[in-house]
Amino acid sequence: MSLKRILFIIFISLISLNVNSSENISFVDIDFLFENSTLGKSISKKLNNLNTKNIDYLKLKENKLVLQENEISKIKNVISKDELEKKISAFKKEIQLFDSEKKNIINDFNKKKTSELEFFFKKINPIIQAFMNENSVDILMDKKNIFIGKSTHDITNNILSIINEKIIINE
Repeated sequence: MSLKRILFIIFISLISLNVNSSENISFVDIDFLFENSTLGKSISKKLNNLNTKNIDYLKLKENKLVLQENEISKIKNVISKDELEKKISAFKKEIQLFDSEKKNIINDFNKKKTSELEFFFKKINPIIQAFMNENSVDILMDKKNIFIGKSTHDITNNILSIINEKIIINE
């Protein structure tokens, strides 16, 4: 994070604190909630399994291409020039298909990851909003945007307990 951005955040925070000092401001570590909530762990596990499956699939395809390339190298002095050019051309097409498939797999994974994160926030937002209403929290900030604050304003563990209590994961 750049120094200008940090200073800007501090400046805005100080101004808003001075203007509305009666506001109840708290902060929460969203990354911690994702990494430690049962819902976040479930999503993370699902994404890791999908990523591992994709990597294994792509490695298998890549190994087949390496074998095919080695086969072409072995027979290049034995076959005719025209036959060699056909095999090289076919090999290049397979590499292009592999690259395209790899790109599609990565794009699909990124879409799935975005979708899962949106699902996570869709599930936790009402819980956080209810907590804010019950505890008269006027402003809730993400911890990574806070330069310094009293630990009494960090409600991460409270929110984590409520999320784990209210969201039951059926695996």
